[in-house]
Amino acid sequence: MLTNDITIALSFILAVISLISVLFTNKKILFGILTVILFGFFYYQNSKVNMADNMTILTFIMGISLLSIEIFIPSFGIIGIIGTILTIYSVLDSYENSGTGIVVLILAALAIVLTVTIYVKLGFSNNLFDNFILKNENSSKRGYNSKKDHSDLIGKFGLSKSILRPTGRVLIDDVTYDAKSNSDFIEKEKEVEVVAVKDGHIIVKEKI
Repeated sequence: MLTNDITIALSFILAVISLISVLFTNKKILFGILTVILFGFFYYQNSKVNMADNMTILTFIMGISLLSIEIFIPSFGIIGIIGTILTIYSVLDSYENSGTGIVVLILAALAIVLTVTIYVKLGFSNNLFDNFILKNENSSKRGYNSKKDHSDLIGKFGLSKSILRPTGRVLIDDVTYDAKSNSDFIEKEKEVEVVAVKDGHIIVKEKI
C-alpha cells in the first residue's frame, strides 16, 4: 500500500513539473502529453487504490481549467484562487487519509518552486508572464510598441540584455527593445544586429 501511495504521489509531482515545463520550454507538445499521461495515471490509480471518483476528477479538471483561464485572462486573482482551491480539494479527496494528500501538495509546491528556480537560473523565460509585463509596463525607456514601425533599426547593432531563447530584450542606442532571435539561442551581453522587422517584431542575430 505504501509503495502504491509513493508511486501515485510521484506521478502527481512529475506531472506538476511537466506542466511547469510546458510554460518554460519550447517542447510544449511533448511536456503537454506527458502532463496529461501523468495526471491521468495519478487519478486512475487513486480511483483503484484510494477514493478518487468521477467527481474528484471533474473537480480537478475544473480547477486546472480555471487556473489556465487566470493566466490568459487576469481577474485580479479571483479565478486563480477558485481554481487553486478546487485543485487542492481534488488532491485531498483522492486519498483516504487527508494527511497523505497534504504531504503530496507540499511536495508538489516545493517541486514547483525548485523547477521554476532552475529554469530561471538556466535562462529560460515564461513568455506568458513576459507578455503580461509588456502590456503593463509603460516606462519611457522601453522601445516596444506593437503598432510602431521599427524598420529604422534594421542594420543597427546593439547588446542582448537577456538571454534570447528565442525572445528577449536588447539594448540599441540606449533604448531597450523586445526582440526575437533568428536562431534558437543568443546569450546575454552579446553584440547583436537587427536583420529584419516582421509584424512589429524586431529580429536580431548575433554578430560574429
